[in-house]
Amino acid sequence: MKVAHWMMLVRRMGLSKIHMSTARIVWASQMCTHCKERLQMSQAPEDNTESQSMTAADEQARYRKVMQNVPQPVVVVTTGIYNKETDIWLKRGITCSSFTSVALKPPIISFAIHMPSRIHDLLEKTKKFAVNVLAKNQVKYATHFASAAVEGTDQFEGIPHELNQEGVPVLRDTSAVLLCKSVSVNTVGDHSVWYGKVLHAYTNGAVLEPLLYYAKSFRSVGEELFMQAFEDTTLPFKDWDHVAHIRMAWNYIKENGKDKATPLIVQGIKNYNEQNKDQISRGYHETVTQFYIHMIADAVSRSDDTDSTFSDFIETNNLMDRQLLYEYYTDELINSDAAKLTFIVPNKKDLP
Repeated sequence: MKVAHWMMLVRRMGLSKIHMSTARIVWASQMCTHCKERLQMSQAPEDNTESQSMTAADEQARYRKVMQNVPQPVVVVTTGIYNKETDIWLKRGITCSSFTSVALKPPIISFAIHMPSRIHDLLEKTKKFAVNVLAKNQVKYATHFASAAVEGTDQFEGIPHELNQEGVPVLRDTSAVLLCKSVSVNTVGDHSVWYGKVLHAYTNGAVLEPLLYYAKSFRSVGEELFMQAFEDTTLPFKDWDHVAHIRMAWNYIKENGKDKATPLIVQGIKNYNEQNKDQISRGYHETVTQFYIHMIADAVSRSDDTDSTFSDFIETNNLMDRQLLYEYYTDELINSDAAKLTFIVPNKKDLP
């Protein structure tokens, strides 16, 4: 029952102010939690700047919490153009988790790109693109195209793809592909939102589970997808290489600090190894793990750029060198059973 209706009723009954106050208390005690929240919000002072600021922050946190439960399909948008002067195809791709269907008649889709972006500039020239819907086992493509393209390099080198008749690069073995032409683009905040008309749609003959993204943290899309696959033990074993080990530890350490990250790293590796025990040739190694945790944490602590990407991190540190471990340990010590089971300090030179 609404407040106005309740108070009208008690007035008709001839209740005193004391009785009316009592009636209001009884009514308030019987309200559902949702109604109480709405009443409190309606009675809150509107000119309280601090309260409004806190509310805005709370709403952002609530929004993120909601979006954690809303899976988004992960796509790689690609486009290309032929440069007659250099006789080279300029190809670009970018990972997007904001892809959605807008209309069916005609078929219109949209996606958003964080600005500034090289692919945005290229799309303005080509007006055509492919939306490559990634399969669950294509996390590597998602992380690759989530990194900024380096000027003068082929972003598609080593990536299985082909150019269609329109000169648009199409990734192989994805769940589906939509070939589109641009119909409009708008600027919304720090993103450009592109709308495209679907000219052709293709699905993979095999039934492939799509790659989904949940906004669980403040990581970038590429890092979130990688960590999501690692924690769910769905990261393809062929992608679980030295770089992936470093990437996983870097994410945990950057987000949690060394002390809190260490048990997450150790248990995460053990869980992943257990899930892939039929393919593991060498199991968990305590000394190697703790060595790289220390080296990565040291490198992170020496960096002044809190917004640096993983690509920036590995370019400025020599952690990709597989011989780094042997600058600190002899072969005999690092391959001993004791080093595998417990952490052993280096016997060639001290850790930084």
